[in-house]
Amino acid sequence: MNADHPVDVVPESGSSPDGGVILRGCRMFITFALFPLWFTAALITAVRLFESGRSPELIVVGIALTTAAMIAAAERFHPAHARWNRSHGDIPTDSIHVVVSQAIVPALMEAAIAAVVLHLSLSASTIVGQPLWPHAWPIVLQLALAMISAQFFEYWFHRMSHTIPLLWRFHATHHSAQRLYFLNAGRFHPVDTAVSVVLSFGTVVFLGAGEVVMLLMACWITVHGLFQHCNVHLRLGPLNWIFSMAELHRWHHSLVLEEANRNYGNNILLWDIVFGTVYWPRDKDAGAEIGIGDMPHFPQTWWGHMRSPFRWRAIEADHRSSR
Repeated sequence: MNADHPVDVVPESGSSPDGGVILRGCRMFITFALFPLWFTAALITAVRLFESGRSPELIVVGIALTTAAMIAAAERFHPAHARWNRSHGDIPTDSIHVVVSQAIVPALMEAAIAAVVLHLSLSASTIVGQPLWPHAWPIVLQLALAMISAQFFEYWFHRMSHTIPLLWRFHATHHSAQRLYFLNAGRFHPVDTAVSVVLSFGTVVFLGAGEVVMLLMACWITVHGLFQHCNVHLRLGPLNWIFSMAELHRWHHSLVLEEANRNYGNNILLWDIVFGTVYWPRDKDAGAEIGIGDMPHFPQTWWGHMRSPFRWRAIEADHRSSR
């Protein structure tokens, strides 16, 4: 167990025993129940707001903002690593990434998907003679099918981004983070984001999923992504076999290559299980030292991230000369 994990918290000096019990109870609740309860409530809220006529875009934005605010508070109260709560000068960079890679780029890709993939879907339905998507299924099963289908292609793109040098040049931006906290869930190069959006949402659009399924999928990805990168001490137990949550994902950001090249699932763990890439030691937690092991001085500004894939040799040369 890492020393800065506040698992068994004792009352602070001068505090009452009852106060200590309450604090421990609150932290226990955060550790074991916060994610599953919040995740479920977010999906239910999204459906009800959609049924009341609210815009899907506004629903997702509202859920994202409330989830981010709640996690930001939880990170201060019950962090996984106290040192990750100290600023690394990364908030401006990650804020720009959120706007560009989590708002602008997905909106552009969704427009392209609607123009191209939807046409292909209609053509495929005509050839088959019936809709490709099981609209009569309960919405829970439709959502499960959407995530399983979409994440198959995203899993392989993510995995290849760690093994194919050209793709790694873009994906390295995400792994350049020197700490994990909710905001750097959006730290992706726009090219990396664009391909992921097309593969995930493009798949379910092609299959003909309805608008409510798309909304729930977007909410799942948003809430899960914020929790996956949060600096909150979480324990999901058996739910880790469903969600690719923080306990597992922190290993994916390890400085040790053998640990980092595992747990590729962005939102579910299924395909890691199927293809044997799960890494989940039961006797220890992932450490606080993360990043790109052989590039400790990787650019840390947004503009540096944008340029990095196109000046990769210069970055490698800088690292060789600094050794």
